Amino acid sequence: MDINQLTNKIADSTICNYFYIFFIVFSVWAGLSLLGGIWIFGTTKMAIGQLVMFIFNILLSFGISATSALFLYLICERALKPAMKAKKEKLEDEEGGYQDLP
Repeated sequence: MDINQLTNKIADSTICNYFYIFFIVFSVWAGLSLLGGIWIFGTTKMAIGQLVMFIFNILLSFGISATSALFLYLICERALKPAMKAKKEKLEDEEGGYQDLP
């Protein structure tokens, strides 16, 4: 069996929902890492070297999570949704729906 036959059975909306779920997960992770970093920074006393390493770690975690969330959102919004809309319009035209009458 061809891999394209297997993957064509998966609906575009299912794939889009998958990306939205991970967009939410990565957004929450980015928010928690930033807020947790601010809370720890404000409540603990550290040496300068530890503080610099801690800030770098928090910013790296936040940056990776926020960037991943952005791209997961864009995959669905800019790539999959227009393709789903075009596919739906094509099917409606083929079935004779929504055509102008002469």
